[in-house]
Amino acid sequence: MQKIHSEIKGQLRSIKFPEFKIGDLVRVHRRVKEGNKERVQIIEGEIIAHKHGFEPGGAITLRRVTMGVAVELVIPVFSPLTEKMEIVKRQKVRRAKLYFLRRSKDRRIKLKEDMNATALIREENARLKIEEKKEKEAAKAKEAEEKK
Repeated sequence: MQKIHSEIKGQLRSIKFPEFKIGDLVRVHRRVKEGNKERVQIIEGEIIAHKHGFEPGGAITLRRVTMGVAVELVIPVFSPLTEKMEIVKRQKVRRAKLYFLRRSKDRRIKLKEDMNATALIREENARLKIEEKKEKEAAKAKEAEEKK
C-alpha cells in the first residue's frame, strides 16, 4: 500500500491546477467517452465543497443551475479524466461548505464577487494562455528541426 501511495504522489506533482477555494466559479475540462469516440466536455459551476485537500483522494463538489434545474457533480481533482481547471471568478464566502445554496429557491441567496481577486485571476489566466502558446510554438519549431 505504501508503494502505491508514493507512486501516486509522484504523479501528482506533474499536474498543475490553480489554487481554487470554496465559492470559486470554476470551468473544468473533462474527457468523456461516448461509444468509441472521446471528447472534452466543459463543466462550469461553483465549488460548494472541497474534501481531502490536494492529496490523491481529493475531490470538489460543483453546483450548476441550468434552466432552473440544479446539478451537483463530485469531481476527483487528480482524476486522469480531468484535463484542466480554470477559475472564472472568485466570490466572497464565510463558510467552509456552501450547502446552504441547495435551498436557494429564494433569489436572495447569492454570493458577492470579490472584484480584486477576480481581476488577479483574469490576469493570471491571460498570462497562462500566452505561456501555453509559446510552448506550442516551441514544440512545433522543435518538430520542424527534427524533420530536417
